[in-house]
Amino acid sequence: MKISYNWLKEHLPLELPAAELAAHLSRLGFEVAGIARLGPAFTGVVAAKVASREKHPNADKLSICLVDDGSRTWNVVCGAPNVAEGQTVAFARIGAVLPGGFKIGKAKLRGVESEGMICSRAELGLPKDGDGIWVLGEGPALGADVLSLLGLADDVLDVEVASNRPDCLSHRGLARELAAYFRKPLKPLRLPLEETLGSYDLVRVEDGAACPFYSGRLIEGVKVGESPEWLKNRLEAVGLRPINNVVDITNFILHDVGHPLHAFDADRLAGGRIVVRRSKAGETLSALDHKSYDLPEGLLVVADAEKPVALAGVMGAEKSSVTAGTTRMILEGAYFIPTEVRRSSRKTRLRSDSSYRFERGADPEAAREAAARAAALILQLAGGRAAGACESSSPRAANPVVKTTVSRLNAILGAAFPSEQVRDALAAIAAESKGEADQLEFRAPSWRLDLATAFDLAEEVARLLGYENIPCRMAPLAPVAARTTPVEAASRRARSHLCALGLWEACNYDLLAEKTLTACRLPPEGPPRVADPLSEDWALLRPSLLPGLLKNAQHNLSRGADAVRLFEIGKTYARAGAGVTERWRAAGLLLGPLLDARWQAARASRAGFYDAKAVVEDLLARAGALGWARLGEPAAGRTPCDPLFHPTNSLRALLDGAPAATVGWLHPRAARAFDLEREGVVLFDADLESLAARAAPRARCAEFSALPVSRRDLALLVDKAVAYAQVEAVVRACAPADLQDFLLFDVYEGKGLPEGTKSLAVRLTFGRRDRTLTDAEIAQAVETAVAALARELGAKLRT
Repeated sequence: MKISYNWLKEHLPLELPAAELAAHLSRLGFEVAGIARLGPAFTGVVAAKVASREKHPNADKLSICLVDDGSRTWNVVCGAPNVAEGQTVAFARIGAVLPGGFKIGKAKLRGVESEGMICSRAELGLPKDGDGIWVLGEGPALGADVLSLLGLADDVLDVEVASNRPDCLSHRGLARELAAYFRKPLKPLRLPLEETLGSYDLVRVEDGAACPFYSGRLIEGVKVGESPEWLKNRLEAVGLRPINNVVDITNFILHDVGHPLHAFDADRLAGGRIVVRRSKAGETLSALDHKSYDLPEGLLVVADAEKPVALAGVMGAEKSSVTAGTTRMILEGAYFIPTEVRRSSRKTRLRSDSSYRFERGADPEAAREAAARAAALILQLAGGRAAGACESSSPRAANPVVKTTVSRLNAILGAAFPSEQVRDALAAIAAESKGEADQLEFRAPSWRLDLATAFDLAEEVARLLGYENIPCRMAPLAPVAARTTPVEAASRRARSHLCALGLWEACNYDLLAEKTLTACRLPPEGPPRVADPLSEDWALLRPSLLPGLLKNAQHNLSRGADAVRLFEIGKTYARAGAGVTERWRAAGLLLGPLLDARWQAARASRAGFYDAKAVVEDLLARAGALGWARLGEPAAGRTPCDPLFHPTNSLRALLDGAPAATVGWLHPRAARAFDLEREGVVLFDADLESLAARAAPRARCAEFSALPVSRRDLALLVDKAVAYAQVEAVVRACAPADLQDFLLFDVYEGKGLPEGTKSLAVRLTFGRRDRTLTDAEIAQAVETAVAALARELGAKLRT
């Protein structure tokens, strides 16, 4: 934000150099990014008096003047017809530099020596005001610098204001901060307003909660024209282009006291009245930026009897704006709540200086005074007669009372400021402060919406008493033991496992577009919808982590990657009646070569189903009895991400019979939607909360046996519907503790087998650490396992 130093001095008398002022602002938390020097490009021009004037002896159009600059008298030859004895003029001494780099020196004009130059406005690079020299009037002291005297030189500070300090987005606001810092009083805002038209019923507010205060004032007989020089200089100093006196006054008030105003041409308002209401379906607004905006239903607008004439707190309509032909106008001064203005600005993608202030939180009590000040300036600069303000207001709760102690504030800061200093600092920001001894009750003024806790007050004390006065020492805080929730612990373990397996973690947003869900074959009506999304690309809360990972894979492949191994851990969302449920999950995908081609001479194998299944098994290891079910089976249940998986080439992992994870190939339709149909993509999705509900598995190490193990291979003939997991479960249930491993190493279906059957080749490994098992013991264990398989699953040994 640009701040004019000359303008700032109108609110608070300061004599500091601009650089020193910038240092003080930085100490207060308002960093100054730069200082620009403004003003006409001349130096050495002072106020001087024409002591005498004589006709030049050798030229009819020249005069010889004696000029007194307060230090001595100079002989000056002047050609201006309006020079006269007794005038106070702008005098360029010898050594002065005028615009264009022209340096003043001694010169002879028609035989008479001239020691300087009496200047016109044009010669100083200023707008012309008639012909001849510039007569300053009787006020200026002789020898006074013309730039400083008339305020033509200015320092403009580029100040960075934090988003929680909208009260400082004006010259008055920063002057108020400096007044508190230096303990100086602000100049009062005195501009009397004469109301000569009585009162008119101009305003109706339909939503008092969204617009707690609205003021409309009729002004008749206005003459719209060019602004005076001082007003144009003020606006140009802060980077604004002067338009006309009425519009310039509203912009001046915005940067002067920080409250947005708007002026309507009363004759261009249908019905001559203003209604603050919600926008209706199909309404549009042709705004002052010469663009047309479609207004979604339900935005807060200012309207006449027919149509919206302003998007409340954001921008007015071009057709109702004040122009050169305006004679009757309505001046708006209002307070709109920040959420309404922010929503309107976001929905229409329309930003303005007004919306910037309203959406951060303007002073609710400033609208009336700002509008009255603007009306007085309009009468002063544009003429006319003003009516009384027509106001609509709703009760507003005062800022909350913060109850704390001086000791508490000192403890937060690690300081030992006396109670009197703390109370003095808080009183300097115009706050109500009560309480005796150590007790403190504080109510912030209406413009300080950011002061709500003891920590906020501590910051104010530190700013106003000086951070440099706080001793550097460790804060006396008691150590707090970190507490990890079961879900956080499960997430940490899952992240460690997946990284150890060679996968890279992705971090995606929780929001996605409806078109992404459609590409994933997921119903867009299922996930929760954001009420006011930034854009349609962020309209839905994700029901699964996999859509984001598929977009990551597509992005990487399109940029030359030949293998993708990604995982993500995060929240997914689902509707639950009128609310939303959140659930932590871990998901991932594999595609492309498993190893770098340089690591092996042969062609690298590519990621497949069993690689993803191994990842899931590692995640679920030791968390419970692991089982598997095909998607669609009753035991498998359903999850929101099921449509992404191939219906026949995917499995559900079960922990103690409950669904815990899904693994399988990507559905061909989803693969086509993400340009992955030529890649074999395997996915997995695991429920971390089901893992978190179980005791964390402990890694156990076993001593290696120095004795040999014994292996027995069996070929089992079973029904095709029997899964290997069932076979393993039966064997492990009846096997002795000597069974160290049970492994499937071959599956055969086809010629030579009875119809509807398959052959499973399994290997049983037996061993003990204290002795070698006998053949009889091993045979007994195998016989027990075969009998159990025959009894439970109808399995037979192939011969």
